Amino acid sequence: MTRDLGVQVGISTGACIHRSVLEALGPIRASGVTTVEVSTPPRHFDPMRAEVVDGLDRALSTLQLQAVAIHAPFGGLLDLADPNPHHRVAAIGAILTSAAAIKRLGGQIVVVHPSDLERGRHDASARLADCADSLRTLGERCRQEGLTLAVESPLPHLIGGHPDEFRWLLSRIDAATRVCLDTGHTTLGGHWHGFLNVVDGRLVHVHAHDNHGHWDDHLPPGDGRIDWREIARTLRDAAFQGWLMLELACPPGELAPYFNRAVERFRRLVSLD
Repeated sequence: MTRDLGVQVGISTGACIHRSVLEALGPIRASGVTTVEVSTPPRHFDPMRAEVVDGLDRALSTLQLQAVAIHAPFGGLLDLADPNPHHRVAAIGAILTSAAAIKRLGGQIVVVHPSDLERGRHDASARLADCADSLRTLGERCRQEGLTLAVESPLPHLIGGHPDEFRWLLSRIDAATRVCLDTGHTTLGGHWHGFLNVVDGRLVHVHAHDNHGHWDDHLPPGDGRIDWREIARTLRDAAFQGWLMLELACPPGELAPYFNRAVERFRRLVSLD
């Protein structure tokens, strides 16, 4: 007898960052999932354009898909820990625009990267302090809008990518701000268990993808070396009740077979005997 996690599986539209978000929706729905996370790369989806947001809303409704989360813009000049305060303000603004878009689409979770700055090239303590300030501002604004801010676990070489740094951040922001754990990021550093211990009941969202232990490959679960039975066991022990969102790399061929295979295998992998 198998016991699955009892949570729903969705797919991030970010598997198709070089195509319009609208191109991804049909193949995603054909895989049997009913929920998506909306990604925001410029050529994929622009949350700043009202007509684009409205067009996505109509397409989701037609396909009977629900957008439960949005992955806000990140990196470059849009970093919440940037030493330049003007860049931090720009990052906050871009995230709040994404928050308005997911609210319009009927979703609730706004996923943000705390920072994409490399630890060895910056003063980690100063950058973490600036990130905490940015997150406090975002958390308050999201709460006012009835939305949930979810801070994603970074790659291990980035600021915030060690459990102790992430714990420090969480201790300095409002408890209403939640966490998105990324299976690829945390396992590359050997920190899955460490991060899971740090989040202490704040976990609301999981980005699920695999890798071979060297790079952030964003492979379908089962195509790499992650121990998915252990992931499932620890999530159950943590009483996780959020979304398992497949966040995959863009396939070279057709989307529908790729998503079908990924979803079917993932559902098997996260079931326990």
